[in-house]
Amino acid sequence: MTACPPDTGPQVVGTPAAGPPAVGAAPGGRPGGPAGARRPSRLGQSRALRLLWAGQSVSLVGDQVTLLALPLAALAGGASAGQVAVLVGATRAPFLVIGLPAGVWVSRIGLRRSMLLADLLRAVALASIPITAAFGRLPYVLLLGVAAVLGCGTVLFQVAYQSLTPLLVEDIELLRSANTRLTASEALAQIGGPAVAGLLASAVGAARALAVDAASYLVSAGTLAALRAPADRPARGQRSMRSEIRGALRYVLAAAPLRGLLCSSMLFNFGVAGYEALLVVFAVRHLGLSPAILGLVIGIGGTGVPIGLLLSGPAERRFGVGRVLILSAALSGAGLLVVGTAGGRLAAAVIGAGTFVTAVGGGAWGLTALTTRQTLSRPDMRAMTTAVFRWATYGVLPLGALMAGLAASLTGPRPAIVLAGAIGQLCVLPLLPSPIRALRVLSPPAPATAAGKPEPRRGRPPPPTE
Repeated sequence: MTACPPDTGPQVVGTPAAGPPAVGAAPGGRPGGPAGARRPSRLGQSRALRLLWAGQSVSLVGDQVTLLALPLAALAGGASAGQVAVLVGATRAPFLVIGLPAGVWVSRIGLRRSMLLADLLRAVALASIPITAAFGRLPYVLLLGVAAVLGCGTVLFQVAYQSLTPLLVEDIELLRSANTRLTASEALAQIGGPAVAGLLASAVGAARALAVDAASYLVSAGTLAALRAPADRPARGQRSMRSEIRGALRYVLAAAPLRGLLCSSMLFNFGVAGYEALLVVFAVRHLGLSPAILGLVIGIGGTGVPIGLLLSGPAERRFGVGRVLILSAALSGAGLLVVGTAGGRLAAAVIGAGTFVTAVGGGAWGLTALTTRQTLSRPDMRAMTTAVFRWATYGVLPLGALMAGLAASLTGPRPAIVLAGAIGQLCVLPLLPSPIRALRVLSPPAPATAAGKPEPRRGRPPPPTE
């Protein structure tokens, strides 16, 4: 999929949309080109995509090592529970602080270059921990600084990453296949990564284990250096950053399909943040499960993610994209409510079942929603659209955790976790009045012309606007 016609110069990021992206009902040929254009016969023919996939598969496992090893390194250095919480929060805070400007930065620097820079910064930051540990005690301020750098690098990388993938494939079908591979790698890393992290931390220590993640970032940087994406051209910054951000917010909020996806994701993340904040307390202290049993049932339940990925494609072909989004959102929230009913001798089984239902829905939702957003966003607005989504959906996480903590202190863990699940279940509501409900197949918006108006496709009327 090309970001813009090959004979034109770079697009100006943040140009106000002439209208929201159209919800198409016609099978998409090559986005930005004539329908029926010749497509590669195999997804594997894309060398650039293979490089991106390989590098990210390695890096994602390294990320899971850091999620466990960084707090463990802090504890080994004498940090308090409160300091560890601040350390973990420092890795997420950059999504709120630089989430929106990141969309402008990666567009002006270039997507691939931004990802390469983020990988190198994170590799250097992580490498400083085992090097410092070799000479003595790890100062907490160093760990806090590394956490902040990791968070900033992750923001830049993820905004660029989800915008680069559509440039490496030729059409919507191949884009979906590419997203399936990349999302499956992430799901498998989340399932197997913690076990690898635990073994490494036990064998060589938490600080030395972080060297594995530093090496994974270097592997990712190497694949990115070898990757070529001719359509990835830095945008000309003809407008101020504030204007770019305002234009992106207007673009997303004016587009009913994107607005529905955004509101749905925010509601679910708000609920799931509260659920995750209370799950350990609810399961271990209230239900009496051991940490080992809890970890086992969560791991087993997490196998629903790849199942959701596999089912989403056939479900889209049979029922349409819109219905799959609604069904997967409903499953994701329903699983949280199931966990809230756990009790007695079947408590572990109920938690595992609820986790599995949420994982199936989450796997199907994550893949379908990502491909839908990438396809319905105008090519010159993809990076900014991704930045808006990341900023908003990650920004509600601390609010959801805070809400759950207050509710648990007033009512106890079970009512609070049920409340969190109920809020997560509300994620279905923004999709029902949205035109995305009637969406069967994806069709990309027409490319913007110099005047900022969508260029009508040959033989078709101009795309509708809201």
